[in-house]
Amino acid sequence: MDILKSNYNIISTLLFVVFILVAHVFSTDNYDWTKNTISDLGAQGYEKKLIMQIGFLAFGLTLSIGLFLNGLTWRTTPILIYGLCVALTGIFCTKPFVDLDTYSTTQSTLHSTFAQIAGVTFSVGILTQIFFTTDNNLKYIHISFFILVIGLSATFGLLKNYQGIAQRLLYLTSFIWLVKYYKP
Repeated sequence: MDILKSNYNIISTLLFVVFILVAHVFSTDNYDWTKNTISDLGAQGYEKKLIMQIGFLAFGLTLSIGLFLNGLTWRTTPILIYGLCVALTGIFCTKPFVDLDTYSTTQSTLHSTFAQIAGVTFSVGILTQIFFTTDNNLKYIHISFFILVIGLSATFGLLKNYQGIAQRLLYLTSFIWLVKYYKP
């Protein structure tokens, strides 16, 4: 437990990256990583969705458990909510990226809602670090990551044909901040 307690951000991120890579290796021909999102790897009706569902759950729960083990504070609460919401996106699957006659719009809406809450609380988590750090260099680093996350989030919404690329850049940026610069 001590390893998880002191390295939860690294362990959760490594787990997530492994599940993303495995899901990509086993993805079908109709999945295009430049266009499709990581959530699509866990979409309704997708025969190999379980891999990514477990990835979302493993990441979110590992991150959240690590935060709990270290004690919750105002400074860690946004990242806790982020982790829990990412875990919930593994339970509620996004709409299919292939043509299906029926799927659960409620489940898809819940997935999108939890993903949006995760994005907002992650951004708030970065802002929180700006206010709590006394090192001016770190403040500028947090500000830079905040701008990158907001910019890439906007790009994700604007580039419909390249959402997969935009999301992966967003994830990469978020993971770098979470592993290297998140110091509660």
